[in-house]
Amino acid sequence: MAKGQPSRRRRVETVLAIVVTTGAYLLAAQPGLLKQFGGSGMASLVWPASGVALAAVLIFGLRAWPGVALGAFVATWVAFNRPPLVALGIAVEATVGVVLAYVLLRQAGFRNDLARVRDAVALVVCGVMAGMVTDAAIRGGVLVLAGIDPAREYGPLMLRSWLGSALGILVVTPFLLVLRRISLRPALPDVWRLVEAGGLIVCTLGVTWWVITGGHGREKLFLVFPLLIWAAWRFQLEGAAPCVVAVSVVTVYATVRGLGPFNGTDPQAALITAQTFVAATALATLFLAVAVTERNDSRDEMDLAARELVRAVNLLGERLRPDKASSTERVQATPQPVNPRIRERSYSTDDDTRAVRTERIQHPPDD
Repeated sequence: MAKGQPSRRRRVETVLAIVVTTGAYLLAAQPGLLKQFGGSGMASLVWPASGVALAAVLIFGLRAWPGVALGAFVATWVAFNRPPLVALGIAVEATVGVVLAYVLLRQAGFRNDLARVRDAVALVVCGVMAGMVTDAAIRGGVLVLAGIDPAREYGPLMLRSWLGSALGILVVTPFLLVLRRISLRPALPDVWRLVEAGGLIVCTLGVTWWVITGGHGREKLFLVFPLLIWAAWRFQLEGAAPCVVAVSVVTVYATVRGLGPFNGTDPQAALITAQTFVAATALATLFLAVAVTERNDSRDEMDLAARELVRAVNLLGERLRPDKASSTERVQATPQPVNPRIRERSYSTDDDTRAVRTERIQHPPDD
């Protein structure tokens, strides 16, 4: 019976992962995110379902792929009122793209904490490029073969689909990975730091709404970037990801509603311009936040190495003096100061290596 408990628990966890993934996908795949760009064509500025799907398989593993397939099938069949065969093709497309991105990311050594620049590069290359290009190619083929779109529109259709899915990866996936990481922290953050972060998100929402819907034109869009830089520098990905989501939400809402500078005589050009703005904000903020995180981690490792070196030199000097054995015992018993930021960083990730480093700081090994 004891042997059957782990397998039973794993089956329950798998079912829960599939249910959660399906529900999250259905919530993210909303027809209201689509915009008419000309004729009968529809496109999504940002397709959050792709980001939700990739985050789900990164968090739960490949056992979550049935949830992606089921969510895509139900959303296409019910919410978008497509025939069942088309819904099945879209489900295959969504699943293949996400699974391919997951496999390539794991092969590239991607870590869910997004604490290295190489993780951000892997997310762009493996997730945005390889995975979502495959996704868009299959989606375009399904819609053309089903007669929903003409064959001559395959190229533009694939481009629009790829841009929407790519932005979903850039905006939603880091946010969900950060959200999961924050929820697992055992200690409450500093109150004033929390107030600063909340105020920063509110200010980002307000400034983005003002520059997009206030009739100021595109020349004032750059006013959003100082707030994003502040978020990335002060809070790294924990602050940058929510601010990028705030900018994207306002941009999507304004574009779908026909507000702001992203609506002109050429709807397709306006859509691509809006997508370019969201992509620029997401990429710049993501890479700055990750670069700051990697710099902080490197400084923490150097600090740890320096303290360990000083301690080793002190112990060696004491052991070379037999008459000061009591001093050696005092050195061994002296607690080492712990950098509060290192302790905080250890709670902010599920990476085993960083947890081990923090444990070594708190409880240095006896030589």
